[in-house]
Amino acid sequence: MEKNMESMAAGAIVSGGDNLYPNLPYKVPEEVQRRTSSAKPELFHKIAPASFLYAVFFTFCLYKNASGIAYPFYVAGTIGFAVYTIRKSGISWKGEHILTLAASLMLGISNCFTDNAKIIAMNKVWLFVLMAYFLLAVYFDTKSWQLGKFLKSILRLAVGSIGKMFSFFPDTQAWLEKHKGTKNSRALYVLAGTGISIPLIAVVLVMLSSADMIFRESMRVLFGNLDGWDVICCIFWSAVMFFFSYGMASFLEGRELSETVGDHRKGQPVIAISATAVIAVIYIYFCVIQVVYLFAGYGTLPAGYTYAQYARQGFFQLLFICLMNLVLVLTGIGFFRESRILKGILLVISGCTFIMTASSAYRMLLYISVYYLTFLRIFVLWALGVIALLLMGIIGKTLKNSFPLFRYGLCVITVCYFVLSFGQPDYWIARYNISAYLEGGEGKAEEERINPDTWYLRGLSADAAPIILSEANLEQYDAYLEQQEKWKNAANTGGRGQEYMDSQTWYISYIARHAERAEKMSLRSYNFSRGYVRRMVAG
Repeated sequence: MEKNMESMAAGAIVSGGDNLYPNLPYKVPEEVQRRTSSAKPELFHKIAPASFLYAVFFTFCLYKNASGIAYPFYVAGTIGFAVYTIRKSGISWKGEHILTLAASLMLGISNCFTDNAKIIAMNKVWLFVLMAYFLLAVYFDTKSWQLGKFLKSILRLAVGSIGKMFSFFPDTQAWLEKHKGTKNSRALYVLAGTGISIPLIAVVLVMLSSADMIFRESMRVLFGNLDGWDVICCIFWSAVMFFFSYGMASFLEGRELSETVGDHRKGQPVIAISATAVIAVIYIYFCVIQVVYLFAGYGTLPAGYTYAQYARQGFFQLLFICLMNLVLVLTGIGFFRESRILKGILLVISGCTFIMTASSAYRMLLYISVYYLTFLRIFVLWALGVIALLLMGIIGKTLKNSFPLFRYGLCVITVCYFVLSFGQPDYWIARYNISAYLEGGEGKAEEERINPDTWYLRGLSADAAPIILSEANLEQYDAYLEQQEKWKNAANTGGRGQEYMDSQTWYISYIARHAERAEKMSLRSYNFSRGYVRRMVAG
């Protein structure tokens, strides 16, 4: 009887059903089996050490370092971790995905060449989109996916990775039970020992830095000014990234996303035709007015209006209408059955959207000619160009349903975004505005001549330094520093030092602010735009 029970237990262990409880000579209850069957012991063995190293590397590169020279190394490390995870999963990926990875690396490089906070933030968002697209395209068959399916899958990937963050613990337990007493268990002990060493190393570095000035200065050059609280934050960052990266690997390993895409084109085309026909007629009438009054200039503007005022009135509204038209046409081709009449109306709306896009861009250019450049105005012009290119793809999708609209759109936005990201908008803003100011509003009506917003120029990033840090401005900045030193050494300034500071021109405030930021750079956080400021001020 005992032998029979032992053979039954051995059979259960071999079959894998009860391998977490090898010492129990009876069948594990079904409820316990369900709770432990989702554990992936082999995933722990394959991914946990790499996730740990990636988490430490992530913290080293990015902690208090949003745009330093370490950022492209972080992106390269992320790509390396993703490729390692894919290969460990036994998945082959195509050479076409190299373009996605190359684009991601380019965005990482862009981050350390710009000081513009808006560009840096958008780089990070688009980097996440590209990496998510890469992982989805490798793990799933995405050939038939369109925009809605991709957006939903990217969201599910992020949420699912968070949900799987703590799957590390059951995976670890299952792996220990499976390899108990074997040589393989040493890997876990090495990982645990390395994890324990991190806070100890941090404490040692802090104590030695406080004990020796030369050692502290060498650490400051590499890491910047980090204190004890920073050490705690770094440990927290590493822990969060470890669990998140492991959770993402677990989510992708489980293939928990559906690859199928249903055909949603079931709506009656008569509904869409009725809803869009009148809109198309209104658009045609509006476009005729744009051609006559704005482009050709044959019409007469209302009394008291200049073309700059007329332009200012509508470009944001037109931008909204252009975006709405994109959604309208995509809805028409994505949710209604094919109809030649509906296609014709959607093509008319797309054609009118081209004219509206041109009208909005022309209005913006008229407005800029009077009120100068800002980042928002450059971004609007960029967005209008992207909309025009996306419209071409939407027309292709309208004419031929098999047109790969999502991949076309991803490629268009990525290429256009490189122009914006590497173009350093603040440089062109400073160049155009200062040049227009020095020319004194030449060619403008007297009532339209205005000075540029010097408060806006003062707040530009270090990307504008090649324009603002002219030889004359640097000489005045040196004189300002000398005067500040005199007031500082004087026994009684009577508040005159602050008065002198407040009376300085905007470019001295700009130079002083960026010189201070540039001085705080460490080797890890070196940024080329801020480095230019440091070289010019020091030279």
